[in-house]
Order: sequence, then C-alpha cells, then structure tokens
Amino acid sequence: MPKPKKLLIERNIQRFITNTFDKRDRKKDSSIHFEWFVNSMHIWNESSQSYNSNTKIGKDVNVGSSLGIDAFFVTINNNEKLFTLNDDIADVIEYIKANAKSITFNFIQSKLTNNITWANFLNLIDIPLRVWKGQDFDTSQGVLIKIQDFIDELTNSDDEILGSLEHKVSIFFYSNKNATDIISLERDWKTDIDQKKRELYDYFKSNNVRIIFRGSDFLNEIYEKITSNEYKLLINKSEVIQAEEFKYLIGYITAKELLDAVAPKTTEGMRSLYPDVFKNNIRLYLGQNEINKKIESTLIEEPEHFHYYNNGLTITTKEIKDENSKNFLVSPVNIVNGCQTTNSIYNVHNREGFDELKIKIPVRIIVAQDDEYENITIRTNTQNGIEAKDLVSISTMQKELQELFNSVNFDNKKFTYKRQKGEIVTDDADYIIQIDDLLRAVFATIMLIPDRVSGYFDKTTLRYIDNVFNEKFVKLYMLITALYKLTEDYIDDKYQQYNRLKYHFNYLAYRIISKNVNYRILEDYLKFGVESEEQEEIESIENAIEDIISNIYFIFKENNRYKLLIDYIISIVEVDYSALTNIKTKADEKILYKAVEKLKRIRTSPVFENFDDKFTLTIYEIIKDGSTN
Repeated sequence: MPKPKKLLIERNIQRFITNTFDKRDRKKDSSIHFEWFVNSMHIWNESSQSYNSNTKIGKDVNVGSSLGIDAFFVTINNNEKLFTLNDDIADVIEYIKANAKSITFNFIQSKLTNNITWANFLNLIDIPLRVWKGQDFDTSQGVLIKIQDFIDELTNSDDEILGSLEHKVSIFFYSNKNATDIISLERDWKTDIDQKKRELYDYFKSNNVRIIFRGSDFLNEIYEKITSNEYKLLINKSEVIQAEEFKYLIGYITAKELLDAVAPKTTEGMRSLYPDVFKNNIRLYLGQNEINKKIESTLIEEPEHFHYYNNGLTITTKEIKDENSKNFLVSPVNIVNGCQTTNSIYNVHNREGFDELKIKIPVRIIVAQDDEYENITIRTNTQNGIEAKDLVSISTMQKELQELFNSVNFDNKKFTYKRQKGEIVTDDADYIIQIDDLLRAVFATIMLIPDRVSGYFDKTTLRYIDNVFNEKFVKLYMLITALYKLTEDYIDDKYQQYNRLKYHFNYLAYRIISKNVNYRILEDYLKFGVESEEQEEIESIENAIEDIISNIYFIFKENNRYKLLIDYIISIVEVDYSALTNIKTKADEKILYKAVEKLKRIRTSPVFENFDDKFTLTIYEIIKDGSTN
C-alpha cells in the first residue's frame, strides 16, 4: 500500500529543517521541528532582519519543556529590535534606554496534534500573568524563573526611563490545523478566551495584550514567501532613462518601490524583508554603525534631499520588461551594491513621519548573466571606496572555505559550507556551516573574546568583519570551526548543563592547543588588521598558524580525541572556576560577559587570569594520558 502523500505543511517543515540545521538536529522529534519552524516563520513575519541574520533563531528562542510556552523573546518599538534570553541583560537595557518607546513581551505555544483542547491553551494565557505577578514557579521551571527575572529588570519601575515605557504582551498559539479549523477553535473557546482577556486587561490596566491563533495556512504562506525568490520591482518610467534598451536603466526609484520589491507587505499589513536579496552583495548589513545612523537620520530629517547625499543602488537582474505605459518591471532583483542603504530604509519605514513616496534613491539596473554578477559586484563596490583586493580575497576565500569544508571528514562527520543564506544544501552533511558559525568560532578562539560571542555577537561582528577574512587564515578557520561544531555536540550530549559555556570551553581548548605558540600575534593581527611589511613578523604569523594547524590535525588524527580535551577542560573548570559552572540567576550570568584574559584596556581581573597555573598539560599529554587526571 503506498504511503499517504505528505501535507504541504509537513513538506515545508522538512525542507526548512533539512536546509538549515545539522544532522543531529535533523533527527529530533517532529514536534520539536514544528516548534522551530513555527518560531522561525513567526520571527520572519515579526522581525525579518533578526531572522535574516540568524536562520536558526527559531531554535534560539525556544524554551524547551517549560510549562505552557515553547518560545519567548522581546521586541522593541513594534519589532524594530529583537532580544532573547541569551542576550546580556545589561546590553538589552542599554539599547532600550537609548532607543525604546515600547517593549513587547512575546510568548508562543505550538501544538503539532489533531486533538487540541482548551487545557492545551490555558497555560499559555496563565503563564504570562503568573510571570508578571511574580508568583513562584517550581524549581523544575528554571527557564520561567529566568524569564521572570528578565522581565523584572526590563520593567524596573524605580528606573526613570524603564519605568516610563509602554509594555505590551503578545500571546500566540500555533497549530498544524488549517484556517477553517483555527476559526472553529476560536469560536468554540470564545467565552473562555474573553474571560481570560478580561483578567489580563484588568491586571495591565490597558488593552496592550494580543491573543492570536494561527495555523498551517499562515505558516505555509510565510515559508513560500521566504523561499519564492520572486522579487519584482515596478519602476516609474518617468524617473529612469534607458541607456541601453531593456539592458540598462539609470535614474531614481522611490522608497515605496524598493520596499514593495524587497519587503512586501504581509497579510497583516506589515513589511518583512526577504532573506536573500543581498546574496550577491559582498557586504552584508553592518548594523548601527556611524554611516548607517547618518543614512537613517537623513531619511527622517531630510527625506526630500536623500538622493543628493546617497550613492544609491546597483541592481542586477535577468530581465527588464515594458510592463505598461507607466512602469518597467524588473525581475529578479539582486542588490549588489546598496545593502546598507536598503536596510536603513527598511529600519525606519515604520517610524512616525516616514514618507515612502517622498524619498528618491539613485539606482542603476543592469541585465546580467550569472557569470557577470561577481565582476559587477566587485567593480561597483570598488567605485564606492572598497579596495578591489579586499573584495576579491573575500570572494575567493569564501569559495576556498566551501571547498575545504566539503573535502574533510573528522570523527566520521561530513561538513558543508553555506556561503549564502538562501543556498540550498543538496548533500547529507552532518554539519551545515554558515558564516555566523565561523565568526563565533574565530571570535571565541583566535581573537580570545568568547565573552563577546556570549553577549555582543552583532556588535563584535560589526567591529571586526573587515579584518577577519584574510587568505592566510583559511585553513585554520576551517579547522577551528570544525572543532567548534564537534565540541558543541559533545557538550550538548555529555555536559548539557554547561551548554552556554561552549564558547568559553572552545577558548580554553584553543589556549591548550596553542601552548608554546605565539598565539597573541594572531589576535593582534585580526583585531587591528595591520598588514606588516617586516619579513620577520610575516614569518612569525605564518609559523604560528602552521603550528596551531598541526596541533589541531593531531587532535583530528583519531576519533574522539577532542572529547578527551573537553573532558580535561571541564574537570578543571568544575573545581577551580565554580562561578562559571554554578550559574543560577541573571546576575550570575554576568561572568559570561567578562573578559577571559588580560587584554588591552581591560582593567578588571579576567576570568582565566591564572590559566597557566590550572591548565598545566599540553594537548599531547592529555591525549597520551587518555584521562582527565
């Protein structure tokens, strides 16, 4: 008897999980996959930039088996910025005080089942109220206690700024049921829901509480938008000139025309930015740096003059059509220069006073074949002040990394490197490496800042992205990232209680691997990005890289050697660094964001100041002993 055909929601979940997560995660239960899929689609709809910068965010916001809820996160100013429980509370508060007018606390529950009862939903409504009222939770509900602490700090009424902010609560219930069944559930539960709403409204003294039901139709629509790649840009003919008929346009587009193409409105009237419109752009969005702040300031304060100050966009496409008497139709849309401009426009499009029609953006649109994209990208960015050699090295290095990862097999595991977010993974690799994985591994090890990965990853990326991609380091990066992925799984298997310490454990592993090596010269080189002309210094850098590579290959020579290294590290950390292994409250977590060793301009005592006194064995001695003694 043939197997029943999978439903569309099941096929979409499978495609998403297969193309996003490592094999270990791909083997998880279908209910877990449903939760990750729900969370991811939800966040793209609510805060698409957060999803675009981290396609695994649906897993990151998941809160495990907590009573009543499956996911929790905070959004600022109607989804302008998103924070999770993994963010440093001090960093969150700093951002809120500088930018926030309102904070929304988001709770999600997902049910992959054909039989949903009111009891399934009841806890989802009760939990936020219990959290807010400060009611005690059983010690088994550690995440809910952490959520309670997190909310308490963000709503501190004694703080003049925090106490003045508007607080909102959004409660979302997702299931695999279709739209008709969802409407039926809402109808059947209406009396109960209205009663719960009254309780919530009475407590919050406002109507700033949303309770929303969604099903498979909504999720399928979101996923299909993310993966459709059907970018269509309609341009007013009166604002552009055909320099070459249906091959090259130059002129202006409005912010509305741009946003309609790359961030079309959802069924709820919100705009969400497609994830791969910048796939051929070497520079991804660099966040709130000084240049982007000035772009946003001009958009708000001088919208009618924006095109005087901005260099504009370069877009490559397959076709320019004469759509009608008023418009050209450009499809697809690949923004190869202007990523910062586009993201900045998207950032402010919801702000009061922003007029999408008033803002003009200079634009060049070029019909190009696939093999022409790289040349156009490099040369247009070079004209914009970026060194051609940097662009070539980045592009070449990304390809070389992809080839290296695809060619290795460590611990009987296969690796593949996704150079672009929208790239489809066709093989059955154990680990799907993305650029964020590589950056986290490099920051935590070679650059000696695991604390910055734990709490300030976006800021750290912004600060060092221009220095990191250097051809000298390509093999070391591959090995460091492979080690990071293997140890991440091992920690999750054997030391799950220490999962948040994985960056610190990888830092310690790197320090042990680098014993008797001038590892500091590599840190300085990447942090300050100065290319020395002294032959002696060049040789010192190359020798340090080769020595560390040799030691990592020694670990990978036999399966499970890296496990001996992690066992050794944890055995010492548990005894001598108990502040790291006994984190119970948000206050305890501050140690995760503390510098790990004495770096420039760091005055406080680092976490591993006495590293050499405690970690006395070399990697060769650890492997030889085969023990943690």
